[in-house]
Amino acid sequence: MQVILKQDVRDLGRAGELVDVKEGYARNFLLPKRLAVPATPGNLKDLQKRMQGAKEREARERAEAQGLGERLRRQSLYILHRAAEGTTRLHGSVTPQDIVEAIRGQMGTEIDRRSLEIREPIRTLGEHVVTLRLARGISVPVTLQVVEKMPEQQAASAEAVPAR
Repeated sequence: MQVILKQDVRDLGRAGELVDVKEGYARNFLLPKRLAVPATPGNLKDLQKRMQGAKEREARERAEAQGLGERLRRQSLYILHRAAEGTTRLHGSVTPQDIVEAIRGQMGTEIDRRSLEIREPIRTLGEHVVTLRLARGISVPVTLQVVEKMPEQQAASAEAVPAR
């Protein structure tokens, strides 16, 4: 019996694939758990439409990701962070959320913080490189310039953002 998988099924296939399975497996497991639908002509036509739309959407997203990747590759992001007086050590470390906010503020683009790969914690001032996964197969190195937040900048940011 042929079925169209609605979700990834381990050792069988990925969502959207047309697979051959034994009738009992389909009737007793895949169909009741709504992991698959029978491969009827109507369902096959619907699958083809969804796959075409998904391919177009993925191509558009990849093009946008490549454009953003080129912009990020050419530009350094500046992150203001408090540092211990007279040293390059930071109070705390630069978090993925800090990097996301820097990208939002300096590039005007929203990204998910989980798409950042930080190999080791950023705890010093200076230049650091992190990897950003924009789409499947598209990863770009992002250069961060961590600079010290001066006391007058701290006071100005404290006035701008009221304490909770």
